[in-house]
Amino acid sequence: MADYQVLFKGELLESASADAVRDKLARELGLDERKAKQLFSGRTVVIRSRLKQAEAQAWQDRFAELGAICRIKNLAPAAQPLGIRDGVEANSNPERTLRDITAAHRECPRCGYMQLDASHCARCGVDLDSVAQLKRKEDLIIEKKLQALRQEREHRSSDALRSRQEQERNFRRAQVGDISESKSKPKKGMLSWLKRT
Repeated sequence: MADYQVLFKGELLESASADAVRDKLARELGLDERKAKQLFSGRTVVIRSRLKQAEAQAWQDRFAELGAICRIKNLAPAAQPLGIRDGVEANSNPERTLRDITAAHRECPRCGYMQLDASHCARCGVDLDSVAQLKRKEDLIIEKKLQALRQEREHRSSDALRSRQEQERNFRRAQVGDISESKSKPKKGMLSWLKRT
């Protein structure tokens, strides 16, 4: 069954360099620099879940090649973790585990601390719900302003189109009027001058 997880807590082999291992893990897992640093925060992070035992063992071997120590945990009922590579046994204490690097967790907008879903930041104490509500209000205000700008542009373009069409109609009327006036007016010439005198 696919009930195994690969867990990493930032532990390294004795011969490994922290910076080199972080760079290798970031490349292997496709993480940016910020998330790669979070792997070494001291908290247990789920690297992969819902794996078969052979797949989880392959991940553990790959981590060992990169210089990192990861654990495999069996999520099936009444099962025990397989332990840590190199003979170090797993803790029997319950762990605080981030569900997944990319899964649902909250990042504090103030200090950037990653934590499980909570109402306040564990590091700086900011109220995450009120900050999220304020952000939603700001987004709504920005959206309303953008919508008003779009409507104003549409209104201006329709007004400009109407005035251009009105100008063209007036110009045509003026041309037609000049032609009709010239037809209705008597032609001036020598005869009209003679009649006046």
